[in-house]
Amino acid sequence: MLSYPMRTIDKERHEGWIQDVLRFNRKASKKEKMLLKEERKMIPFYTSKLHSKIIMLLGHSMDDVEAYIPREVIKKMSETSLDFHTTHTFYGSAEHGEKILAQQKIYNLAVDFAINQILKEIENPEIQRIGISGTHATKVTSLLKNLPQIRETFNIVVQLLASDSTIEDIENHMAAQSGDSRLSRHELDKLLKGTNFLIILDYVPESIDLSEVGTNWWNSKNIQKIVYTPRLQNANVRMAADLEIRIEDHLLSWQLFYMNAGIVVHFSHIQGVAIDVVERCCGHLLAIVLMGRALKRITNVSVWKQASRALCLSLTSQTKDNVLFNALAFICEKLGSRTKYVKHCVQNMDKKGMEKVHLIQRWIEDGLIGTVDEGEVIVEYLLKAFLLESSHDGVSLRMRDEIYEELGNLFRLKSNLSVLNLGGKGLTMPPDDEAWEEADEIHLMNNELFELPDIPNCPQLRVLLLQANPFLTVIPPLFFEHMTSLQTLDLSYTRIRSLPKSLFKLFKLRNFLLRGCELFMEMPPKVGELSNLEVLDFKGTEIVSLPLEVGKLYKLKCLRLSFYGEDEDGRKNSWSSTTIIPDNVIGKLFQLQELSIDVNPENERWNVIVKNLIKEVCSLNRLKALKLYLPKFVLLTDFMLNGVSFLTLPRFNFRVGGHLRRIISRLPLEPMLKFQQQQRCLKYVNGEDVLVEIKEVLQHATALFLDRHLTLTSLSEFGVENMKKLRVCVMMECKEIQTIVDEAEINEQEIVLGSLEYLSIHYTKNLKSICKGPVQKGCLSRLKSLALHACPELTTIFTLDLLENLYNLEELVIENCPKIDTVVAHELLPSEEIQLCSLKHLPKLRKI
Repeated sequence: MLSYPMRTIDKERHEGWIQDVLRFNRKASKKEKMLLKEERKMIPFYTSKLHSKIIMLLGHSMDDVEAYIPREVIKKMSETSLDFHTTHTFYGSAEHGEKILAQQKIYNLAVDFAINQILKEIENPEIQRIGISGTHATKVTSLLKNLPQIRETFNIVVQLLASDSTIEDIENHMAAQSGDSRLSRHELDKLLKGTNFLIILDYVPESIDLSEVGTNWWNSKNIQKIVYTPRLQNANVRMAADLEIRIEDHLLSWQLFYMNAGIVVHFSHIQGVAIDVVERCCGHLLAIVLMGRALKRITNVSVWKQASRALCLSLTSQTKDNVLFNALAFICEKLGSRTKYVKHCVQNMDKKGMEKVHLIQRWIEDGLIGTVDEGEVIVEYLLKAFLLESSHDGVSLRMRDEIYEELGNLFRLKSNLSVLNLGGKGLTMPPDDEAWEEADEIHLMNNELFELPDIPNCPQLRVLLLQANPFLTVIPPLFFEHMTSLQTLDLSYTRIRSLPKSLFKLFKLRNFLLRGCELFMEMPPKVGELSNLEVLDFKGTEIVSLPLEVGKLYKLKCLRLSFYGEDEDGRKNSWSSTTIIPDNVIGKLFQLQELSIDVNPENERWNVIVKNLIKEVCSLNRLKALKLYLPKFVLLTDFMLNGVSFLTLPRFNFRVGGHLRRIISRLPLEPMLKFQQQQRCLKYVNGEDVLVEIKEVLQHATALFLDRHLTLTSLSEFGVENMKKLRVCVMMECKEIQTIVDEAEINEQEIVLGSLEYLSIHYTKNLKSICKGPVQKGCLSRLKSLALHACPELTTIFTLDLLENLYNLEELVIENCPKIDTVVAHELLPSEEIQLCSLKHLPKLRKI
């Protein structure tokens, strides 16, 4: 497999392992011969000494190779050769001659790959004897003899037909072919020992032990090889070979392509072109997988011909890997408008990858998609296309390094821009001044930069990405002086504390991102001079107030802010007298489409201005996304009184109710992420009773987080009619909750929580059941995940009635619920039948 163009993470480890195996085999072979001459009683002694080495060698991992080649193919190759059964079936009309021609073309590919494997190992001193078996094995030996590389490497090249020969016949024939038949055996041995030779033996009989051929010829200082084909294909000549090449194994390219492209490769009008596509991938296994998946179910032969032509395009100076570059160019053209998601991954994802929830959130924030569901569909599509890979049970996503590099080259070539892409390279120092001068875009994200150049000259630079450089603390005063064309600047997740004055001369700047800069506390008033700004993202900073001058940014479409509150001791800091957001600033930003404001719940300055702020927010007619903290429930009424319907907001995230300080949050990360992924989120904190305002918001919410509700006894008290759109529900420390659904409070014709997919309950000390009373059909029927943490009074989870509805349940988590004695409760059925019912009614359950 390693003879194919394939970049694996552990290639050097694999190659070292192969060398260890070769050395071990040779040692074992010598030991075997020695034991044949000694007493049999010594065999256990010698084999026990080899045992630990065998165990170590058998423990070799090939996980990185399996990323290209499915495990079942590797297993089949380790047991026997791949077969050609898949190519015998044609769909559609095809003449017998066409079938034979197609098979011949594929076997010709296998022959070429076998020859390539020999050439890669020809100078390996650990490999002396190479055996070739399978269909067309002798075609390999006949082609090998006349290759230029063979003629240049070896002084003597001899090919013999050995079907009826003995070892002595072969050695005598070798003397005759060596150039001087008068040489004695001693002289022949001396001649061959001092030269590079290749002996090609065809149809070697099983009676010959090749390890006994030319025992006096071998010299580790020279390149000396025997390449042979056996007379019988099933002959046991494996022990004589250091390297066994089976022609059928080199059907790997075709087999891999077939597994990814599917049955369409055998359609009579497609198969010839399909073989051309595989041939033009030149054994590049990653390209074969990508092209196979891109052409899956495509029956239009013109698309296949386009793919074949695309792989033949000439090299460009932009690429290291021509085959992969051409494959990705074809795939991106086929993707059409979906290419923007791939491009976004290349620009924003580092080598370690990114959590799926964060990627989808970025797509939403950058306006590529509108909902999490859209993001899930796109991620699944990119995974199937092999453009992305998932790990950690689907939580994380990454792009293979070689795909990342060539897509970067492709997008730069298409944009016809000069892009300096040094993202994720582990740089500690910036590129030299000359590299900045001609660049239209510079990507330096995900590095370890300590400093930046003082005053780089880059008048045509439009995009500068410096995010995720955690050691970058200072930007030189004149750094931006000669960046007059800059439109996008990303300084997110750095350790900077302030901005240089030269930044405020970037009058063409449209996108300014400073996310996650936790040491940044003061937004300079001069930001108001960046009059073309459309995106200002200071989320995750700790700024203390918004300058009045922000009101001049009339073109602003997206504003994300985070504000600093009181110190850890609860004392008011020196900013306590400062207005957190001046009056009539937000209201002037009439083009705003997204407004997100994060605030420390204990920040008293926010409580002073929030009522007036709501009036200004309600005047923003173009607003599509809003995130706010509302410390008092009555503030929801202010939205309604000012004529805002929650129907007009495609995305909202409201935290409602006064928060209590928590030193350490007891809520795991996963439910919080699930909640935040949704488009319309309501977090209700320290609530009492069931307020009309909360019901109004709930009618439009897709996610609800109940944190410390003080009086609620069941979720259904909010009214089933108000929770029809709810998909995620998280409950924590709701001490009076006894059940989730109380059927006594529900109209018989109403479907209860019919849209809910994720339910996570934590530290609910009086919870006794999920459903109370007879369960109606459709109740919780879309639920995929149910998590129960620290519910000490809960004794059972499901009734049989509820179980019948949970045919979509995929995950069940139960933690620290000590009184649970059964998962499914039913008085009339024995436990064995209950278990069978559980399996029957939960067909999608994959994780407990």
